[in-house]
Amino acid sequence: MMRYLLLGTVLFVPRAFADTTLMFEDQRADAAPTTTKLVIKDNLIGIREQADTERLVAVFNQSDSSFTFINHRHRQYTVISEAWMAEATQRTQAAMKRMEGQMQKQMENIPPQYRGMVQQGRMMMPMMSGASTPMPTRSYMPYGIENIGAFSCRRIDVMESGKKVQQLCVTDAAGLKIPRSDFATFQAMLGVTERLANQGLFSFGFKTPTVTQSGGNAQGIPVIIKDLKTQSTVTLQETRFDTVDADALRLPKDYLEAKIPLPVM
Repeated sequence: MMRYLLLGTVLFVPRAFADTTLMFEDQRADAAPTTTKLVIKDNLIGIREQADTERLVAVFNQSDSSFTFINHRHRQYTVISEAWMAEATQRTQAAMKRMEGQMQKQMENIPPQYRGMVQQGRMMMPMMSGASTPMPTRSYMPYGIENIGAFSCRRIDVMESGKKVQQLCVTDAAGLKIPRSDFATFQAMLGVTERLANQGLFSFGFKTPTVTQSGGNAQGIPVIIKDLKTQSTVTLQETRFDTVDADALRLPKDYLEAKIPLPVM
């Protein structure tokens, strides 16, 4: 096994056919540090978190732009793809439009003194339907190069509505000495995460590690992320190159799929 530490010496490109594993540490002022391991194998990324024991909590599949979220407590899993989220959004909008039309017809036959109550109900419809407010639009402002340990990375400020929310320092495939294909898979995951979040992914109760939320527009793998909202710092601790068994990214055979029903159109 070849292993590269963040503050260690960068060696030559890893041997052919090896898989890439990236280890990140998330430090917060109000909690103990947590470790997240991202295993990149072909077009898959396994997300493993260290709690009492290390366990697979999600799998990103670049082929269909999906995440599979694993609930070990209930021995279940749920698949959320961009295609599913797009259909769910379309169905929700159609259902809301139909309800709006029905309530508008009711308004015509309701005495004036009761129309305020109906109007209040119309205002609560998005909340009752589970619809979420889109995330603020993010912009990425690069402003220089920094050397962190053995790596040279690009500094980027992440802005939301004109306010700085994150500070990133990202590098590319050559900077981490990883295969370009693994870098492309990682970038695809960042982009899908950002688009799903804008469509309401987190309103379903699913979460992804901070490192997956650094934004596809950043065009790089984070060496460090300073989140100004949560006062947390995520750092790349280690990069490994070894062959990962495909079973390490597969769901337990006895876990059942828990599907989220689509809204009725």
